[in-house]
Amino acid sequence: MNELVISKNTMSSLEIARMTGKQHAHVMRDIRSLLEQGVHESNFGLMFKITKLGNGAERKDPYYELTKKGCLILASGYDARLREIIITRWEELEIEKRSAGYVMPHSFGEALMLAARQQLQIEEQQKQISSMSAAIIEMKKKSDYLEIILSSKETVTTTQIAQDYGMSAKQFNKLLASMKIQHKVNKQWILYAPYISKGYVHSRSVSITHSDGRIDTVLNTEWTQRGRLFLYERLKKEDILPLIECK
Repeated sequence: MNELVISKNTMSSLEIARMTGKQHAHVMRDIRSLLEQGVHESNFGLMFKITKLGNGAERKDPYYELTKKGCLILASGYDARLREIIITRWEELEIEKRSAGYVMPHSFGEALMLAARQQLQIEEQQKQISSMSAAIIEMKKKSDYLEIILSSKETVTTTQIAQDYGMSAKQFNKLLASMKIQHKVNKQWILYAPYISKGYVHSRSVSITHSDGRIDTVLNTEWTQRGRLFLYERLKKEDILPLIECK
């Protein structure tokens, strides 16, 4: 079981499912996927809801308690409407927490101290909101580009992908070659052995007419959407981002 202190600073996967209208099993699946990708488990505490069934038997249903960071990581994979629901709920929890800690001052001096503390809290909250807003903008940039990739089922040319990065096809091909992703064989770019069987590319026959009138056929390498996603993740490790994420 993941170690996590349960308090008002967490939100359960059950509550997230109720708020967003998603099935709890799907929310659990999304969280497990994040953990498999290497997201730190301290943001997701695995718990069990115990239901008495009679005759001494009981059923244990798993669920997660998420920290604020865990919720934001999970929300980054959801659409804008669901992200807003989760973030709004966090704001409500923080307001409830602040209200519960309110103490009525008994003197003018205590009132001044309380006002000073509240001002510091407001300034800290503003910093957190600014930081959260920046994080959400970055999430939105990433989700926008990933949505572009996942919404298309067609293959795309190297020229099309290169344009996403503000490069020409020639520059992009040289970049991939320098990263040991592809090399040229008989004037066609071919993937290196570790990537050949991954379904990243597709060869398309194209008819051409030579200057002397001869008609010929050449093979062009086109990228599948799986390959396009592979390039995105691979280039990101080198701090090379598509233009949509550089705005």
